[in-house]
Amino acid sequence: MRIHQMKKLAVSTIAAAAMFAATAPAAQAATANSGAFDVNITLTSACTVTTPGNLAFTYTSLGPAATATSPFDIACTTSLPYTVAVSGAAVTDDVVNLAYTLAVTAPAGGGIGTGAAQAYSIDGTIAAGQAGTCAGASCINTLATNKSKTVTVTY
Repeated sequence: MRIHQMKKLAVSTIAAAAMFAATAPAAQAATANSGAFDVNITLTSACTVTTPGNLAFTYTSLGPAATATSPFDIACTTSLPYTVAVSGAAVTDDVVNLAYTLAVTAPAGGGIGTGAAQAYSIDGTIAAGQAGTCAGASCINTLATNKSKTVTVTY
């Protein structure tokens, strides 16, 4: 009988320990929070422009008009308004004595940055009927002092 009482006591002790474990609060990790803070960002807007390739005209003296095109890209910060210009848009070449005009052709939506490259072009025209100056069968304006141009993006 003593063994039976000991078994009862052991079962009671185990049951009491299980009940105590079930009702005891679980250990909790402590936390502490800071006050709120801001993340401040200063964005400096910018544009990049690729350099157009050389604009190459082939013109026959006293002949029809000649045209040439050179593509380039502009990429600007999204939503940034900008303008594009080319230097020397109406010039007479100082070696071959031919007048030409240059214009910037913009894509649809050009002038407002999209964050991606936008395709532009420099389009040139030599008007028809110009004689030009050339002492040989053909001349190239290699020594012209006014042939170098620049694309300017203002934002």
